[in-house]
Amino acid sequence: MPYIGTPIRRIEDHRLITGTGQYAGDIAPPGLVHLAVARSPLAHAGIVSIDVGVASSLPGVLLAWTAADLPTTAQFMSTSLPPEVAAHRRPVLARDEVHYVGEGVAIVVAEDRYQVSDAVEQVIVDWDQLPPVSSAGMAAKQGARLVHQDRPSNIARQTRYGFGEIEPVFASAAVVVREHLEAGRICAMAIEPRTVTASYEESSGRLTVWTSTQGVFLVRNELARLLDLDADRIDVIANDVGGAFGAKGLVYPEEVLVPLAAMHLKRPVQWVAGRGEDTATSVHGHGTQFELELAATDHGELLGLRASVLHDLGPYAAPGYDQTDNIASHLTSAYRIPAMEVNVQVVFTNATPTGFIRGGSRPLGNFAIERMMDRLARRLELDPVEVRRRNLIPFTHAPYDTRMPRGDATMRYDSSDYATLLEQAVKTLDREAWRKLRTESSRIIGTGVACCVESSGYGNREPARLEIDHRGVATVFLSSTTQGQSHATMAAMIAADRLGWPFARIRVVQGDSRHTPTATFTAGSRTTIHVGNAVAIAARNAREQLLARASERLEAAIEDLSLVDGVVTVTGTPAKSIRAEALIEEGSSLVVPAEFETRTPWAYPSSCHAAAVEIDPELGTVEILKYVMACDSGTVINPQILDGQLVGGYVHGIGYALFEEAVFADDGGLLTASFVDYSIPTGPEISVEPIRLHFDRPSDFNPEGVKGAGESGTIPVPAAIANAVEDALISAGVHEAVQRIPITPDRTYQLFASAPREQEPVRASVSD
Repeated sequence: MPYIGTPIRRIEDHRLITGTGQYAGDIAPPGLVHLAVARSPLAHAGIVSIDVGVASSLPGVLLAWTAADLPTTAQFMSTSLPPEVAAHRRPVLARDEVHYVGEGVAIVVAEDRYQVSDAVEQVIVDWDQLPPVSSAGMAAKQGARLVHQDRPSNIARQTRYGFGEIEPVFASAAVVVREHLEAGRICAMAIEPRTVTASYEESSGRLTVWTSTQGVFLVRNELARLLDLDADRIDVIANDVGGAFGAKGLVYPEEVLVPLAAMHLKRPVQWVAGRGEDTATSVHGHGTQFELELAATDHGELLGLRASVLHDLGPYAAPGYDQTDNIASHLTSAYRIPAMEVNVQVVFTNATPTGFIRGGSRPLGNFAIERMMDRLARRLELDPVEVRRRNLIPFTHAPYDTRMPRGDATMRYDSSDYATLLEQAVKTLDREAWRKLRTESSRIIGTGVACCVESSGYGNREPARLEIDHRGVATVFLSSTTQGQSHATMAAMIAADRLGWPFARIRVVQGDSRHTPTATFTAGSRTTIHVGNAVAIAARNAREQLLARASERLEAAIEDLSLVDGVVTVTGTPAKSIRAEALIEEGSSLVVPAEFETRTPWAYPSSCHAAAVEIDPELGTVEILKYVMACDSGTVINPQILDGQLVGGYVHGIGYALFEEAVFADDGGLLTASFVDYSIPTGPEISVEPIRLHFDRPSDFNPEGVKGAGESGTIPVPAAIANAVEDALISAGVHEAVQRIPITPDRTYQLFASAPREQEPVRASVSD
């Protein structure tokens, strides 16, 4: 049977829902001891002294270290970023100065968790408190406040993206719409906090690390550098990871400190973050401000976009440095834009370092352009859908070069029909029905749409290996690390289909650095594109080798043979067949390594989201009444998994739009470190399941035609909901612009409480 395209239940589920999964915190080798980190309560301070004497003397304490006790090679985390940012390398433990609340200054290891919890509280630090730079806006203004006392500036990066002749466009434009937009910081809030367990075997010099990560090779290679070890003697394992969403896609100090302690003590060591500890120290996302100008003709045809972007990096060189690449490249969405100029400033702050959270800041670029499309429509008194129709890239233009620089080339979209996605989303939402209900009931209801084209994929090479033993079990070895995305099911389905093997006899091994060559980490909706294609190559190659062996055994030409469900048959002579495993000698295996190599690391899923919402003016709450997602995800491996990814992504997008924000006080303290204060969507908020419409066109950019789907359900949601909320506000005579996400109840309430009710246009301007 064909497996690709079939809704097969996940093979991971039974193990996970019966409690037999294995997470980093489940590892408990004999003699296990526990590590805790002493952290800064201040956002910015000099370290006058650290005293671990009392902590060292407490019962059960085996070790208490500060930065002075670490090896010279393990003082700072590595970075591949440019020199001007690499100077701000993150210390494994702070020595002279701390730069955010939660930064580690010492570690304690004790026999059990209770002893180490008591002991770490007895680490005594004499602080010289310094004024913090608590926000990107403050960092940009700078004044006398510096994030790092030994650095001359808070500016980490200034760069320009763009194409076309921007100045003539704006000089001649009939309409110029201007706006300021902001996106609050967000946290990943995975159900499993970060966790590391390490064991060292002195006789062999072998280090084994179990960690909650998105990239076992990231961790292995970093440990090899910082601990001065041969990478071949380091095994990094992530059997199961309870969610990551990007925040576990880098190496953290704890992933260095735990192995160091294990090597020193010659005992297994474990660190498990508390919820607040994880939230305060795992990278955050977003924290971005925009100043935007959109130029158009008086008929609404786009002429150019000019943007200034201010992005919060936190205090150290971190993945947040690259976020603006995604922001700028996703300002194009699905539209023909003749000219664009994006000026970016990335700044250091005394807040948690930033990085990739689901969508990797793509939602911000999409939010900006889609909000501006609504601005343009309202200024011209046109339907927002009509303005989009007039500017969508035609299907006949595929592949379409946006001219936006990306890496060493430009963003070049593969095949998709954006107009169909828009029309079907709008038709299914039925805006007229909601407008009629609004008129007849006086309810504050609004509708909004948002188009999206996402870059999915990352990296140019990806290995996989297929082994078939003489019993007929085919094992697929992957380099990827799963955090719940169904990697095993996807790989098994592709292998079964392309090999011609029973699905029940496919095993998948992943998240283990021992089994494959170095590979790229899991990120950017890349796994089905890169890992899936690598598995397909291995399966096809294995099939060819089996058919070659069968050709000799059955005395038939290869072209006359078929391999279906593990049986090789001569075409036209069904009785003349052989089970494929019989072609493998007993006690041996057919081993087929493969590598997917591409010059085009990306594929471009696209979608149009349409939302209907209702606002309660007394509470400020926003209720989603109906939500439609018209999607192009390329070749669909498993429709059930795709739906799960889209719905999960939608929920994440609701969080960005309405709930989630990491809030810092003026003194740099994180006010939202737990679920008590950091709100995420729960049952009542997601009671309306999104309607999914699929119009899938295979990608031209990889052999299997797949496009990523892990983030495409998230990216357009903030824009679609914000557009719908603003439409509802305008229907109630509230003409304040929705400028910031999340659109929390207090912000919505204030819009009603303070906004004038006169009929006036949304903030915009027409050029002379």
